Amino acid sequence: MNKFDPTPNRDDITRGPDAYKRETVKVTPARIGLIALAVVTVLFIVQNNEQVPFKFLFGIIDTEIALWLLLVISLALGFGLGYLTNVMRGRRKTSAK
Repeated sequence: MNKFDPTPNRDDITRGPDAYKRETVKVTPARIGLIALAVVTVLFIVQNNEQVPFKFLFGIIDTEIALWLLLVISLALGFGLGYLTNVMRGRRKTSAK
């Protein structure tokens, strides 16, 4: 059978129309908590919109920056470091086997 052939194969016919229904996402307490935490984080970032002094590398970089931008950068760095830690831990587990 050619992959561009529009005729259904035998498996598609025997499964019936219910085979292509979308699976529903289960609402768990962990997901509700994650959504609530995300909403609170976004509200916290949006409400902190004043300019704050920003010193980096012992005063080499000395400027003012919007607090919301500083919070977004911190959040992104936290997610990035968490992801890298997870990846490195996964590689260490697979190499130990």
